[in-house]
Amino acid sequence: MRLAKSGQIHNVCQPNSLLTFKEYLLDYADEETRALGEEIIRKGLDDIPKEAARKITKERLQRLENGERDLRF
Repeated sequence: MRLAKSGQIHNVCQPNSLLTFKEYLLDYADEETRALGEEIIRKGLDDIPKEAARKITKERLQRLENGERDLRF
C-alpha cells in the first residue's frame, strides 16, 4: 500500500513485468516471438519513471540473458 499511495508502484510493477516477460521469452518463445518481445521490452523500459529503477531493470535483464532466473524488485 505504501508504494501505491506514494505513486512509486510504477517503479516496481513495470520492472517486474518486464523481467517476467524476458524470462518467458528466453525460456519458451520461438525466434519470431522473441524478436517481437524484445521490442516491447525496449519500449516498456521507457515507461519506468525513475531513472535508477530503469537502470537496475536493464542490469537485471542482462543477468537474465546470462542465465539467472527469478529476479525481481
